Amino acid sequence: MFFEDFGTNSTGVCDAGSIASSYGTWTITDIGIQGNFANQWYVSSTEPGRPIGSCNRVGCMSSPSETNRTLHIGNAAGSELSNQAPVNCPLGDCGAIYDPGGVDSTESTRRRVESPVINCTGAADLYVSFSYILDNLIAASATLQYNSGSGWVPIGTGIPPSSVCNSDSLTWGVYTVALPPSAANNPTVQIGFEWSNDGYGVGEALYSIAIDSIAVYSATQLIADFTASDTVVCAGDTVNFYADTTTIAASYSWTFLGGTPGASSLQNPTNIVFANPGTYSVILVVSGPSGADTMTKANYILVNACTPPNPDFVASDSLICERECITFTDLSTGGATTWAWSFPGGVPATSTLPNPSVCYSAPGSYDVTLTAGNQYGTASFTKTAYIRADTCPLPEADFIAPVQMACSNTPFSFQGQIIAGGPFTSWSWSFPGAVPDTSSLQNPSGILYLADGLYDVQLIVTNQYGSDTIIKYSFIRIESVPTAFVGPDTAMYWGSSYQLNAGGGVSYSWSPALGLDSATSPNPIASPLETTVYVVTISDGFGCFTTRQVVVTILHDNDFFVPTAFSPNGDGRNDYLFLRGNNLYGIRFTIYDRWGEKVFETTNQSVGWDGTYKGKDLNPGVFTYVFTINFDDESSVSKTGSVTLIR
Repeated sequence: MFFEDFGTNSTGVCDAGSIASSYGTWTITDIGIQGNFANQWYVSSTEPGRPIGSCNRVGCMSSPSETNRTLHIGNAAGSELSNQAPVNCPLGDCGAIYDPGGVDSTESTRRRVESPVINCTGAADLYVSFSYILDNLIAASATLQYNSGSGWVPIGTGIPPSSVCNSDSLTWGVYTVALPPSAANNPTVQIGFEWSNDGYGVGEALYSIAIDSIAVYSATQLIADFTASDTVVCAGDTVNFYADTTTIAASYSWTFLGGTPGASSLQNPTNIVFANPGTYSVILVVSGPSGADTMTKANYILVNACTPPNPDFVASDSLICERECITFTDLSTGGATTWAWSFPGGVPATSTLPNPSVCYSAPGSYDVTLTAGNQYGTASFTKTAYIRADTCPLPEADFIAPVQMACSNTPFSFQGQIIAGGPFTSWSWSFPGAVPDTSSLQNPSGILYLADGLYDVQLIVTNQYGSDTIIKYSFIRIESVPTAFVGPDTAMYWGSSYQLNAGGGVSYSWSPALGLDSATSPNPIASPLETTVYVVTISDGFGCFTTRQVVVTILHDNDFFVPTAFSPNGDGRNDYLFLRGNNLYGIRFTIYDRWGEKVFETTNQSVGWDGTYKGKDLNPGVFTYVFTINFDDESSVSKTGSVTLIR
């Protein structure tokens, strides 16, 4: 109807300090005022549950193999007991050991841990049973409590203390008591355990209480069930079995198929040996006054041979060329989990991968060894002279050209040369910029370059073992008129002229002709209005042509000037105020009096101000000017200043 053994800690990490209220639907209720470091209910493997009649043992803090969790009372972190030998438990929960406090501390505790609601609908004659250890306490008590849904009440005559197992441990026992009649057919039953201590103990570490395998059952209904200490074992290992109905059965009948002994009538038989690999079933029959029940767990115990693996491997190729790389594949049987390879003469020389890749740089015969392992041991296997690396000469080539410099449209020929590793299975030429630009012949010819310049040539040769690539940069030079030249690039101010200079040929043709006094002279006069690239085609008179170019950059001497004063008095000197400058393309020149009224404006740089406004002479004074200039090179400038009119 209800069974709780709190499970096992299977993670391998100690779960000390796990408060009971964080486990499932169990809750903790504080009854009254608690001490500063009141003891706490935990569910952890720190105090592992043990078979009935065995001694208790502190669990995961000292023995990682103890993983069975229990419900128990332990001291709290920071309490008086936390840093005292022999417990020294600064984080709390060292198992079923509580801190009673002392005259200088108030560790008083009264806490009840409560089970989830148990639905007892349809059941009568109910009992509660659990295994436990409990010290013969002086200043503390532990009681079993029951809640029918109307409130908590103690039941039973008190949980009896455990007997002393040895000088520092207690014996696990079992406690069984009938539930009150109100539990029958009740869907809201709860079981609780209350712990209290008054906080005035002697200050020593005392055992508290640990509880496991809590069962609520009906005496009129036997249910057989069991667990094992392990269900996956090695051949020859022993297994312990635990019946879950120990408090209600009158007799037990076990059958261990494949085990030795093959049967038992003990409640919790131990040291059952399974000698041979395989899967085995276990049968438990429990009997009592109300009848019997049978539980059969088919193929419950898996027995492995637990032997080291049988190593084996294969290579992707065992006959290779020097410099070649191959892959090894593990073929080991028996469950290999680790691999240690040895490759004398290989790179790398060792590996721990299951399927490593290895390269051999020198010819020879090489051994390979694999040591495969699992949790049961290791075994090695060597294949002697397994890998044979042969000498496989790579191709080595070169090439020449009888002529490397010529005029455009001159056909070129090339000659491929075998240095080593021949004969070759292929010749692959590349002639960037030529027609044709590729060839597969050893000695290609008729290769044309249509434009002057320097050209690379590439050759790739191949044999059965690999390839060789030869690139000769700027190998071919196309120079149609070798003596042709042109003068350097130059710069001049707008409106100036410059004499271009070319030579080394017989005839000349300049482009563009605009701005030149002659398009066919070797030394024309250039008067461009903007920066111009002049290209000259130079002929040698025998059908070869080449081109050269020169860049003439136009500079603009942009400048402007406004006088600071002028005197329009009719004496013929400074009678007009002008905006002057170089390379002026367009202007706007405006004059304002001191009150901001415009008295003059022009967009013609040849028109100046005569010091009048609306036909009348203005009095001497300071006037403000504003102008904007657009220059021939499309740049512009705006400025404000002042000028003094003098009479």
